[in-house]
Amino acid sequence: MKDARRRARDVVDKFLPVYHRETKELIGYLTDVTVDGGMLETGEPLGEEFFPLRIELADEISGGRHIDIDARCVWTRKDRNAIFHNSGFEFQDISSETRTRIAELAERYRLNISK
Repeated sequence: MKDARRRARDVVDKFLPVYHRETKELIGYLTDVTVDGGMLETGEPLGEEFFPLRIELADEISGGRHIDIDARCVWTRKDRNAIFHNSGFEFQDISSETRTRIAELAERYRLNISK
């Protein structure tokens, strides 16, 4: 299977819950992100469909404690012996302001791995 990623993703070092904006249902937790998309850890597999998401932030970023973004789930898989599923999302029609906020999120919550 070809990996269609265009950018390296930043692994997130905080538990950032992600909700369905309309139903308020918890979908999962953001595990990595770029300005183009991200990956969520979810309890159940997700279908390849559109989701109106709200990412709850640990701190304020550009005056807000959440980022609202529309995204399409492009894949879901469960690793062998894993409890949770990983679901990849592609962000849809994002404004330059939201793109800037996501870039700041990636920078602020990036997991720093020392070798």
